[in-house]
Amino acid sequence: MYWLLDYAEQENLRQRMIRLQSTILNRQPRDQSEQIFPFIGRKSRTIARTLIENLTDENAVVVDPFGGSGTFAYAALDAGRHVLFNEWEPYAYKMSTAPFRGVPDSEEYCASLRFITQRVEPTMNAIYKTRCPNCGTELSFDGLFFDRDPLEYYHPTPHERLGANGENVIFRNRRYRCHCGCTEKHYDDFDEAVRLQVEAMPCDFPNVELIENSRLNFTAPQYTAYQNLFSKRQQIALMTLKNAIAELPESTRTFFEDTLISITHCGKYTDYRSKSQDNHCPENRLKETNLYHRFLEKLEERKTYIATQNFDLNLLEVSSMDYRSFLHTIPPNTVNLLLTDPPYGDNAQYFEHAQRVHPIMGYSLREDNDRLHNEVVISNAPSRADKHSKEQFLTDIERLFVEANRIVDDHGFMVLYFRPQQRDWVSDLNKLKDFGRRHGFEPLLTISAGISDPSMRALASAAWTFKNDVCFIFLKLRESERRWYEGETDIDELVFLAATKAATDQGNPFVITQFNQEFLSQLRRCGLMRLAHPMYENKIKRTLERFTTRNGAQYRLTGLSPYTMMNREMNAEIRLREFAPVVIEELTADGQGFTFEEYVIHLASFMENGSREIINQLHTANRLIPELLSVYAVEDPEQGKFFASNTININHNADGREHLCAMDPYDFERLIADYFVRRGFVHAEVIGRSGDRGVDVLATNIHGEYELIQCKRFSILRRKQ
Repeated sequence: MYWLLDYAEQENLRQRMIRLQSTILNRQPRDQSEQIFPFIGRKSRTIARTLIENLTDENAVVVDPFGGSGTFAYAALDAGRHVLFNEWEPYAYKMSTAPFRGVPDSEEYCASLRFITQRVEPTMNAIYKTRCPNCGTELSFDGLFFDRDPLEYYHPTPHERLGANGENVIFRNRRYRCHCGCTEKHYDDFDEAVRLQVEAMPCDFPNVELIENSRLNFTAPQYTAYQNLFSKRQQIALMTLKNAIAELPESTRTFFEDTLISITHCGKYTDYRSKSQDNHCPENRLKETNLYHRFLEKLEERKTYIATQNFDLNLLEVSSMDYRSFLHTIPPNTVNLLLTDPPYGDNAQYFEHAQRVHPIMGYSLREDNDRLHNEVVISNAPSRADKHSKEQFLTDIERLFVEANRIVDDHGFMVLYFRPQQRDWVSDLNKLKDFGRRHGFEPLLTISAGISDPSMRALASAAWTFKNDVCFIFLKLRESERRWYEGETDIDELVFLAATKAATDQGNPFVITQFNQEFLSQLRRCGLMRLAHPMYENKIKRTLERFTTRNGAQYRLTGLSPYTMMNREMNAEIRLREFAPVVIEELTADGQGFTFEEYVIHLASFMENGSREIINQLHTANRLIPELLSVYAVEDPEQGKFFASNTININHNADGREHLCAMDPYDFERLIADYFVRRGFVHAEVIGRSGDRGVDVLATNIHGEYELIQCKRFSILRRKQ
């Protein structure tokens, strides 16, 4: 445990965490050049490098078993560290490792581009053909707005991206506008004739069935058929490019393939704002994009970006396998930092989401039993019943800690990015801490990384959803410093509780027989009487020495432990109600605002006491978290932050009195809180809102006990005689 480290190590860690937190909280915008392929949940490369440089020295080894977009590997190479990178999902692996493959030789690239141009342009010019309404010149449109159901091109549903007079055929870009200067037009009979010709063209598009997942908008029966995600025009464009690229020489083919895969999502049905990461196929206000234009643009963008990376590939090893298999390849105690963003929750099933690209790659997730069985995920796909429960998922996450304990060196670090599920904010945060402690990692810091992710926000668009990444930083402890767990039970905690009872409330010295008697009671309570076997005697005594000093036959508590301030009997709901206003007061000191993530992180630190009982109770108390925030704070939508609520003053009549039934409900509750204070209670505050059928006032009596008060007003009517 952290408190068992010597003072110099503790101080070094404290200062390191202070510097790290200060640097990360100085928020920097994400570099948009990183968006060379679409990926949900992409992280900030700058913040990742900050973490790596603060937590490791030169020549350190950094491991990422869930590589995703590749950001952490890029950041580690930027910092000059050795990197072991792994990503099992085929699309993400191909895209994230593309910068490691570099760019083709300039002469070979130009030759391949000329071949593609000659091979595909006749088809592209035909399927995207339009005619300038001013001069009659034929050209390719860049975008076409239309409605899908019912099909309407001449007069689609209006929106702000149409021309000033409702024009819906667009070639505004300077590169694509007509030579006469015309940039847009109304869809006309010429365009309709082109569309009908396109519909009649043959196309060998993949006719495959996707895994149904309504959360990802792969809904049966229509949108689990891959071809139904694309219009006929876009099917022809994708297959024309794919077939031409297949004829390129090996030296350039992969680069052109990667580029096609990176723009495939632009071809499916998308709304007029081009929210292409959403698999939903809207009925109206759609946009059809010229995929050939996007392909040529992306070729240059990727070539420029990759050429500037200048990675030292001698520092890199890449893998594509199940994270357990990957970690098994790493020798014990050889890693200085495990930095990763594991799948967490059910906001995005990455493997299933990538099905919108898989058929173009020639891959089928439906037929990959290994990935279907071993993927770390919660999925609502009907065909994946073994992935429906959170329990199996948490078992996979806990396994990550088990494997990390083996490979991370003593006093190395483990950093997890994390977004808790809406129904379990605090309990999920504290469950990760529990996993860490159970497997030899001490939580040091939990911090909001502060980079909003619009793509994730779109997928999890509900009130009170985390918009920012949360980082957990753990320290790998030596065997002599870690807690002793038996299954899910913290034996250190049982030893401390037994010693505390043996010392009584006065903290008296005690002998080993008194401790043993109390410890046996704890073992009976937890069903762990097997630990009373003599084989555990020395280990129990060594654990007792963590919390005590010994003088002859007597032991005395030192007062140093992570359990000292624990109130095991306090109900989780009461803890939330008591600490929420304290947290908000801290976060709004000097008038500053705070994010929802910061509120939950701070609240979790008050709620967390190493007790699984509290974590389990928090599942039911979780609903109070936004409710209590609404009581004590108000949100400024423009800043995206919360600020402390202003005190509401009760208006009195001229004679100082007000009819109870005429009072505002909140004012009435404040009056009742004041009444209890005047009765001699130490403290009373309004914690609920009228109509919530819950507790309205929390009062503390002179014994420090809590009274839960519900306020009601009744009108008494006289019955006529």
